Amino acid sequence: MTKVYTPHDRSLPKTPDQAFPTPGYLPVSAIMISVADPVTGIPNIMPAVGWGFLNRLPLLLGVAVNTKDYNKDYYPRGTHPILVNTMDFALNIPTEELRDKVTRTGELSRHKDPTVDKFKETGLTPGPGKNIKSPHIVECPINYECKVVAIYNMGSHDLFMGEVVGCFTDGEVVECATVHGCDHITMKRKDGSTFTLEWSTLLKERKE
Repeated sequence: MTKVYTPHDRSLPKTPDQAFPTPGYLPVSAIMISVADPVTGIPNIMPAVGWGFLNRLPLLLGVAVNTKDYNKDYYPRGTHPILVNTMDFALNIPTEELRDKVTRTGELSRHKDPTVDKFKETGLTPGPGKNIKSPHIVECPINYECKVVAIYNMGSHDLFMGEVVGCFTDGEVVECATVHGCDHITMKRKDGSTFTLEWSTLLKERKE
């Protein structure tokens, strides 16, 4: 189940406070992980930018969770032991309208306060899972149900690899365009109305 990866010891920064050695953009697209906590009974939410689609068949999604205490931004996440215990999670894709709630879930810490209920604190709604124990976030238009199939220790973070076993959407998907540069998904609600989710996947150059 768990495979250990040992990072190469090269002349890279040892803490996030040191300069990043190559050009990069952080944050990237933000998502929220929601996970059930069988110990406290309080589900948890963790915002993340270290995530991605890792495989198509089977469909695997990965999310990186910090394990070491570096500074105010990099510290052990309360979600980590819950994920190890539960071994499933929902990966929720928010919209721009949820920006403040995404930020707030990051400000609240289950590592510092194991009793905090981020759903109640942010006004987000936990929806029951169909194929996993963990709830999804109703306000997010796309929710992937994932079962953890492997955990890779990468150094400062553990990568939780989840196989997608279910999906919730805000409507029936009628069009899914996944071309580089301007991807979009169009859905049709039960009342007949349609809406489109859009995001950009390529850098845009600004002339100075």
